[in-house]
Formats: sequence, C-alpha cells, structure tokens
Amino acid sequence: MAERAKDQRKAESELLDVLIEKHSNLLPVVMKTQVMVDLYWKCYAYGDELKPHIEFLDGIMLSSTREIAPSCVENVYELIERQEKSLNQLETKRSIVKDLIDKGKSILQNPDKPKFLEGHVKCIEEGWDESKEKALARLSLLNDTKDAWEGYAEGQSKLAENFERCEVETKKIKKRFNLEAALEDLSKRKEIFNDIKNDILYLWEKMNSDFKTICITTPDDKKQIIQKEISAVQEKLYLVEVFEKKVKKTEDFCNSLNDFNESLKSIDTWMVEASKELEDIKITSHKLNPEDRVSRSMELQEDIGAKCLIINHNIQLEKELLPQG
Repeated sequence: MAERAKDQRKAESELLDVLIEKHSNLLPVVMKTQVMVDLYWKCYAYGDELKPHIEFLDGIMLSSTREIAPSCVENVYELIERQEKSLNQLETKRSIVKDLIDKGKSILQNPDKPKFLEGHVKCIEEGWDESKEKALARLSLLNDTKDAWEGYAEGQSKLAENFERCEVETKKIKKRFNLEAALEDLSKRKEIFNDIKNDILYLWEKMNSDFKTICITTPDDKKQIIQKEISAVQEKLYLVEVFEKKVKKTEDFCNSLNDFNESLKSIDTWMVEASKELEDIKITSHKLNPEDRVSRSMELQEDIGAKCLIINHNIQLEKELLPQG
C-alpha cells in the first residue's frame, strides 16, 4: 500500500509540474492577448468617437456641394448666411477634430495596430480638409454670385443713365461758324463722347461678365429673362455710334473750316506780296530791259491765274461751309 501511495504521489507531482509548466508557457500569450484586447478596444472606441464628427463633416460636405439655383440676390444672401454658419460650426469643431486626429496618430504608433485604424484616421483627417476646402469654395462662389447680382443691377441703372446722357449730348452738337469757338466746342464734345463711350463699354463688358457668373447657379428660366434684358441693352448701343458719327462729322466740318481759314490767310499774304511786285514792276519798268520786264510780268500773271483758281474754290467752299444771306 505504501509503495502504491508513493507512486501515486509521484505521478500526481509530475502532472502538477506539467500543469505549472503549461501555465507558465501560457502566461505571456495571455498577457499579449490582454494587451491586444485593450488595443483593439481603444481602436473600436476611437471609431465610435469619430462617428458623429465624420457624420458632421459629411453634412458640411453635402451642404457645400449640393446643387443650388438662386433666382435673385435675396436667395443668395440666405445661402451665404447658411454657408457662414456652416463655416462657423466647422471652426468650433477645429480643436476637437485636431485632438481626434492627434489621438488616432498616437495609436497608430503601436506596431500591432489593426489595419482599419489607419482608415479611420485618414477619414477624419481628409474629411476635415476637404470639408473646409469645399465650404470655403462654396462661400467664395456665393460671394462672387452676390457681387455679380449687385453689379448687374447697378450696371443696368448706370447704363440707362449713360444712354440718356448720350442722347442728350448728341443733340447738343451744333455747327459753329466761328473757327475758334468751333474748335473749342469740338474739343469739349470729343472729351464728353470719349467719357460716355468708355463708361458705356466698361459697363457693358461688366454686365456680360456678371451675367456669366450669375449663370453658374441661376436656373434656366431666370437666365432667359436676364438674357432678354441684356439684349434690350445691346439694342441701345447704337446710340454710341450715332454720337460718334456726329462728332466725326463736326470734326470734318471744323477741319474744312480751318483749311478755308488758312487758305484765306495765304491769299491775303500773297495779295500783299503781289501788290508790292506789281508796284515794283511799274516803278522800275523803265530801268528793266524788255526781256526782264516781260518775264516778271508773265510770272506775276501766271501766279495771279493760279490764285484765281484757289479764290474761286474758296468762294464755292464758303457757300458750302458758311450760312448765306
């Protein structure tokens, strides 16, 4: 019996040693498993923590990229107000999102991190950057659209004023027969014309530029209405051409009047010189040999003939330029 008990104790001791050895071998695995469980718990908890913020960023992204169709500037004002609120909400989340990104990157330092963690961090980091970028881009578009609507309305008003002014100033152009007064008035009319022309062309180009910006978001039916308004404005551009032609006609008249005046001055100067020459021929004719006397007389006669043609032309020109009677 004693011998049997001794063998039994020995066998049980050996089994205990084996069990202890197994336990010792399992301990590192258990500890490793515990660490991994804790790591994965942190990762899943991190994902749960990200979820509402990712949904928030998705909402911002959706509101910043959805199709809009404002049909008036008041609609644009409302959209700008909403977009500014979205950006303010983003700004209040900045520190929270930054902390979450830093937290995720800190967990990523663990070599045993799960693969999905990197996707979580990338999602929140890129989601923040893209949402902010799209929100700012949408606000910029809305501000540009607002400026275009306001510029378009202002341009309509200013163009109407300039077209009216163009007609009034065109009617003020009259022929002036006093050369000095005519040239002075022409200079004034040209300056006024250039100012009005430059203003109208600038406003016309800006109106078309504003229309292009408006068309980015405006519905098609509103585009057609605005296009009709622009066509109506375009039809009035001929007033600039009418003004220009009248200024050009006045300029041509002034040039002709000036040429006429210069021709008269030239004739007056020539008459003085010709009278002197004729008198000199009379006084010195007895001293001149026949050939010289004939030569000088013929030259003067030819000169008089040429000047008579000019005088006859000036007489005809006077009838065309100056009022008769």
